[in-house]
Amino acid sequence: MGSSSRAAERARAGLLAALLGAAGRAAAQEGGAAPPVPPVPAESEASPVAVAAPVDEIIVFGDLEIARARRQLEADLRAAGYREGRRRDGVTVYRPNVAWKPSVFLYDEGFAVVRRSPVRFEPPGGIRGNKLNYLWCLPPFTPMCLRIGGWVVSNAKLNPQKQAVAEAMDPAMDRWNAALAAKAMGVRTGQEVPALLDGVWFDGAPIVPGDPLLPTPASRREAILSFWAGRACSPEGDAVRAVVALYLEQEVMTSATPLTADEVRAAEAANPCGGTLGVAPLDAGPPAP
Repeated sequence: MGSSSRAAERARAGLLAALLGAAGRAAAQEGGAAPPVPPVPAESEASPVAVAAPVDEIIVFGDLEIARARRQLEADLRAAGYREGRRRDGVTVYRPNVAWKPSVFLYDEGFAVVRRSPVRFEPPGGIRGNKLNYLWCLPPFTPMCLRIGGWVVSNAKLNPQKQAVAEAMDPAMDRWNAALAAKAMGVRTGQEVPALLDGVWFDGAPIVPGDPLLPTPASRREAILSFWAGRACSPEGDAVRAVVALYLEQEVMTSATPLTADEVRAAEAANPCGGTLGVAPLDAGPPAP
């Protein structure tokens, strides 16, 4: 069974246990007896019915927050005098209602570029809802529909407008970037890191692609501990370290070849951020008085 399948089975078992626990608490509060707890099936007997892992819920909420922040950013642009133009290849162009003001190019990756507006072709007054308005653009009135303000405006007049629209976008842009980063971090800690650790522990795959395979349990433990100790001293690094520590507790420490006290001490000494692994080796002995 692949590493992704093992992670899905663990998620299903954990979700089933949480649901049964909630049912038991509800029954106790109502004065009734808790429902019988059926045994959790082994991997080979697991039900084929797919149950969403908790990380999927995090991603859904992350998508909603991203969409909410994006809508707020678009609302701020409209309030600043912009309307949505064409969209292509993940880039949405927002054109100003006043032709000489700069245009905003909003990228789905989470950043924006403010540029000088090109020449625009639109009916007099910028009224574009009715195609009959374009009759005003037929010869000899075609020049009436050319908006060349973006070409001829001076930098001295344009640059303050660029700064103004950037400041108008700034709060919503920060929220949008934070939502995108939170979703990416949720995928990292909920999917990518557990799959990476499964590959190391069960298959002997190296942490860094191209490095030698890890044939023995000792070399695999060393690789996982080195990965734990090498994370950045930041909230993101702390989150990854917590996932690694939980994996060590649930997978490695319950195996036939768990961590030793020397391995834990060496990993904690190599961690530049301080803190402990939070795993008690079987050979650690009783705590010192």
